[in-house]
Amino acid sequence: MRSSRTWASVMTNFSSFWERGWAGMIHQMETRGDRVARAAPRGSLVEFLAVRLILERVALVNAASIVCDYTGPLSEMRKSLRALTGKRDNTDTTSRAFLVFQLAQLRGWSPKSLLRLNKSQWSKLLFEMESFSSFERRKVFQLGLERNYRQQVLDGLAVHSNSHRLPGVISSRAGQEDASRRPSFQMVTCIDDRAESFRRHLEETDPTCETFGAAGFFAVPMYYRGVDDAYFMPLCPIVVTPTNYVREEVADEWQQKYELRSRARRQLGRRSYSLHQFSRTTLGGIVTAFFGPLASVPLVARVLFPRPTAWTRARFSRLLRPSAATELTLLRGASSAGTESDQLGFSFGEMVTNVERLLRDIGLTQSFARLIVICGHGSTSLNNPHESAYNCGACGGGRGGPNARAVTQMANDSHVRAAIGQRGLTIPTDTVFVAAYHNTCNDRIEILDRDQVPQSHQNEFDAIEVTIRAALTRNAHERCRRFESSKLSLELAEAIKHVDERAEDLSQTRPEYNHATNAVCFVGRRSRTRGLYLDRRCFLVSYDPSQDEVESAILTRILQAVIPVCAGINLEYYFSRVDVAGFGCGSKLPHNVTSLVGVMDGAASDLRTGLSAQMTDIHDPIRLLVVVETT
Repeated sequence: MRSSRTWASVMTNFSSFWERGWAGMIHQMETRGDRVARAAPRGSLVEFLAVRLILERVALVNAASIVCDYTGPLSEMRKSLRALTGKRDNTDTTSRAFLVFQLAQLRGWSPKSLLRLNKSQWSKLLFEMESFSSFERRKVFQLGLERNYRQQVLDGLAVHSNSHRLPGVISSRAGQEDASRRPSFQMVTCIDDRAESFRRHLEETDPTCETFGAAGFFAVPMYYRGVDDAYFMPLCPIVVTPTNYVREEVADEWQQKYELRSRARRQLGRRSYSLHQFSRTTLGGIVTAFFGPLASVPLVARVLFPRPTAWTRARFSRLLRPSAATELTLLRGASSAGTESDQLGFSFGEMVTNVERLLRDIGLTQSFARLIVICGHGSTSLNNPHESAYNCGACGGGRGGPNARAVTQMANDSHVRAAIGQRGLTIPTDTVFVAAYHNTCNDRIEILDRDQVPQSHQNEFDAIEVTIRAALTRNAHERCRRFESSKLSLELAEAIKHVDERAEDLSQTRPEYNHATNAVCFVGRRSRTRGLYLDRRCFLVSYDPSQDEVESAILTRILQAVIPVCAGINLEYYFSRVDVAGFGCGSKLPHNVTSLVGVMDGAASDLRTGLSAQMTDIHDPIRLLVVVETT
């Protein structure tokens, strides 16, 4: 038993050499099996590494005998290779002379001044040059790049904070004079850097609105299963393990229609599978060869006419896709016993805590608007195996729409509001929360549970929709300046059409640049950054230090969610940019989806992790600068 434990310990430690690729994926599937359809059994990583080490040893023995004609023990192979290659000469005179020549050009040294140097001075000069290696030079350049950008950001924040507020603009909780004014509407988005430009355009389109940023799971960590999903998936930061399950159900009045469409989809699936099996027979092969060229018609249409083809496909899919009204099972009842670990839904106390935490974390405790939009986000694009990397990082690579729906439904519950009021946070009775979902690829927004908006708020809601559409159009126009396929003279209407086409284009390898160029995370009041152009490079986290406790409890839990998400995203882009083949996954063009867990280069490579060159080619490799407004 002792020897087996030691072997397991050695193998686990050895796995650090293969944290990427199949070993890393097996480790994740073993330790976080809740994030995949089928978890890996315990011990899978140890077994994988044992097999791989044996195969590598056999391959090394074979390569040594063929290439080096070495047949001795592997423990002595390194000494033998050193004897064959000889000692490396690091004192090449020509290389040294060239370095001196380059340095003389930069410093303006003349040949006469170099001739006057004695032997001691030459030794000192060469020592300084050779001790300042290429690694040290790159380190200095990296620190200089980050310092230069840091000074620009901090100078901009300082100047902006000292400037006068714009007339007629609600500056969050900046002053008592603003706190007494009721905003036209309020929107809570994810802290995502892509939301920075969306929020900025919203505030420019309607200067009387107010925006907030919160981690995109909106303080509702959960396992979620949609009405068409096969299993539950966690929607929360990767460092959080949910304890609650939420299921989307079809409303009672839509059950019959939904069952009819579900049966139609099952029949179509069976027919498609039978046709697939038939194509593998001799007769089926002949039929396939005859009618096969017809399959090129939709393929060519998707490439040449992406938007019309997508529209046509959507029209046909509506015949089989359930469009029935749905609802979330949030309040845990007696029927949940023995289901999903006895955690189907939330207890009443948990619902109250979730809503209160979200509002207090972002500083929204007074001056509530009549309509508050909670906006989750995700991304949908065609032919993109890396799509989850474009979704919400705070939802663990999922889409934040269900979280927005959940917290909205909780906040609109009168009993939840009454309980929150007893805790000192009063939500006006005429305040209505509305859930929305922002597709960051085509800059479209979908209002979820639209029927929950009361008739008394309908006119205001219609006006808000107009404002949101205008802001998204301007946001698409700003994004297009980074796309080589768009003209700089693009009009607003052309811009929204262009991003829509990119999302539906089968040949498009860069549907959106996602978090590329991210560099800053600002935690504080919106009044510090409102009106400041941050170029879609900043994660914006709402936090009001004046409402926090002495122990900074609110700031602590904000940073516990924000730092792993934002710093993780930043480092993912950083390493994938500086070494796209090693830490990234190279070009996405030769990638094939493998086992529904990752991608490989063709059919013979390790599992490729990291980000592709098409996702990071405009990214500046700068480590995340976190700016926190606090006492």
